[in-house]
Amino acid sequence: MRGGPARWIVGGMLTAIAILWFIIWVFVVVDIIRRPQFSTVKKIAWALIVLIFPVIGVIAYLIVRPPDSSDRYGRAGDHDPDERMRGSHPV
Repeated sequence: MRGGPARWIVGGMLTAIAILWFIIWVFVVVDIIRRPQFSTVKKIAWALIVLIFPVIGVIAYLIVRPPDSSDRYGRAGDHDPDERMRGSHPV
C-alpha cells in the first residue's frame, strides 16, 4: 500500500468535491435553461461559457445572474397559506 491511509482520505475528499461541483454545475445549467427572462441567444451564450470554462463560468453566472421572483418570495401561489391548504385538506 503506497502512501498509506492519508492517500485514501485525500482521494475520497477530492472525489466528494468533484461530485458536489458536478451537482452545482448541473443546477446552474438547468437554471440557465429555465430562465424565462433570458433570450435564446443569452441562454446559449451562458451555456457555452459554463461548458467551456466550468469553474469560472459557474462562479461568474452565480454572481451576475438576475434574481428570480421565487428566489426572494418563494414559489408562485405560496402567498396565502389558507389558499395552499384549500383542496388538500382530508376533512
